[in-house]
Parts: sequence; C-alpha cells; structure tokens
Amino acid sequence: MSVKRENVTAKKAQLAYPFLHLLYNLIISGKLFRRELIKGGKEVLKPTDRFEAYKSFNSVEKYITLIEILWVDCDFEKLKFQRYDCMSVDSVVILLKSILTPKKKQPTFLINLMEINSTMLLYFSYFGLLVMEEKEMKKEYEYETMLYPFDINIRPIGLKILKILNTSRALDQWNISYKKENGQWEIEFKEEFSEAFKGMFEEAELKKSLPRKGSEVKQGIYTFKVYIAKNIWVKMQLDGKHTLDDLHDCIQDAFDFDNDHMYSFFMDGRPWSHDKFTCPQEDEGPHADEVKIEELSLTDKQTFVYLFDYGDEWTFLVEVYSIEEADSRLLRPQVIETKGKPPKQYADFD
Repeated sequence: MSVKRENVTAKKAQLAYPFLHLLYNLIISGKLFRRELIKGGKEVLKPTDRFEAYKSFNSVEKYITLIEILWVDCDFEKLKFQRYDCMSVDSVVILLKSILTPKKKQPTFLINLMEINSTMLLYFSYFGLLVMEEKEMKKEYEYETMLYPFDINIRPIGLKILKILNTSRALDQWNISYKKENGQWEIEFKEEFSEAFKGMFEEAELKKSLPRKGSEVKQGIYTFKVYIAKNIWVKMQLDGKHTLDDLHDCIQDAFDFDNDHMYSFFMDGRPWSHDKFTCPQEDEGPHADEVKIEELSLTDKQTFVYLFDYGDEWTFLVEVYSIEEADSRLLRPQVIETKGKPPKQYADFD
C-alpha cells in the first residue's frame, strides 16, 4: 500500500488509484474476496475459503498466484483506468513480444505501443518485473489520467517471467475472459499455470497453488432473490440441473413480462461485460441454455445481473440467496415469496 504516484500529496486529489484498482480486480477475479449485499442494498467485500488457502502460501507461491490471477482470471477491459485506455489482450500480446525483442530489432512504433499499453507496463512494474520511465508532460496535462512511458528497464527476474508469459503461458491462450469473449465457457488447462515457474526462485519452493476450478459442481436446490428495485423482489427456487434459460423463464413469469425480447446474464454484475451468457437466439455465445446452474460455481450471497430487452434494458439484480443439498430433484422452478408490486413491461395507453 506504499505505492503512490510522483508528486502526489495527502491533500491532493487523484483522478485514479491504479494500485488499488489492480488489487481490487485481483481479489475479485481470483475469488479471494466476494461481493455481498447487506442491509440497505450496499455491497461489502467478504473473504472466501480461497483467501484462507492463499494466506497459508509462502511468499513465492503468493507472488505467482497473483500473477496467475492477473494473466488468467482478470478481464482486461476492467483493468483499464486511464482516460484513453486502449489496452487489450491482443495489444498486450504484441507489446510483450516487442519489448522482449533485442533493442536493435524492436519495431519503430514501440513508443506508441507502450503508450497504448501503459497500464500493463505500470502493473508489470508493481510486480517488480520492470522499471518504467515516464515523459515529463506540460502542466496542463498534470491532472490527466494518462501515463506517457518513453523507456523501460526489464529486471533479470522480470525477463525470465515475461519470457514465459510470452511463450508457454501466452495471454491469448490462457486468459479466460478473452476465451469467453470468443465463445468458450468450459475452459480447462492441461497443466497448472505455476508449473512453468518451478525452480526459478531461491527464496522458497513453489508447490501450492489455488485450484483452477474454484469449486466443484454444486448439486441441490438454488434459491435466488431477484430485484427489479430495492423494495420489489421475487424469491424463487430452481434445481441445480436447471439452466440459466430456465431462470430467465421463471423471472419472466414472476414479473409478468411477455418474454418477447432477447436477454443476457452478466455474471460479474456489469451489464455489457464479456462475462456473460446470452439467450439462445443470439449468434454470439456462450448461451444460457447450454449451462446448468450447478456448473457455474455460484456461492451464497453472490450477485449477478439479468438484462432483458436490449432496447429498454430492464435490469434485474440476481442474488444467490442460498444453496441447499436435496435428496430429490425440483422438477419445475417455483416462486416462493414476493415483495412489492412489479412495474408493467409496457405502459397502458388510453
């Protein structure tokens, strides 16, 4: 927490806090903490069992685990914090290849490439992989949320790690959000991410890592609390064998909507993110009728968004109210409790 920008004092306002922004994305994407709704509709962060496991790791294991979360689990769209941030998985792949090329052979557009991906260079510096030197900008740009790198110095340990991230752990082959964006949702890797880094560190051995699946398939009865407003919600139960498309149908029936538009579930709670399941009618997947609820590794009090009708954008907050083991299956979704009068999908016109 001692990392701070140059010339920033305790009383000076900042437009962005990149170090905190990175930490937040790491703990959420790595499921070390989860967002939980509390009274009043506010969200708090609660540690998970994965965080307890992480705390038992040695310093090397913790370090490689955080690199793994950054490289595999983080959505690069969410990692952006600058005003004109153009960073993407594809551009970072090109950047990494370019900075590892001998200086005499580096592309002439490297400076532009570094500016486009200056966020990633900054994050690499937080991990101690390199040192980034910035241009001195005119005073009128002092409050701009922008970085302007003009040179980098890769550290010896950084060179070893970046070479691995450029080859056997290539970003476009390992980043889950990128794969989901390209239509995959069932993603398995042949070996553990940490395997490529074993034997690299003298400080401690690299043995432990967090399980890649996060949690096993959770069979049973799922109770969801679906909000369309703070005081208007419906509580419903579905079997783990039901799909997200079944959840969609249940929400439509419960709120008396006409089920006449397309929809998506955004599992990170952010409408229009890449972490989504779309309706079966869409060309772009993965689709809601292809995934069972028990396969989503949902946890108690987890929240996500159901967005219906891409024109009017009816947005529902879905809370995983509880997950209970059951000896028998629940054949049909059912509504068990309601509060408030839901709005009409279409206004009445006299």
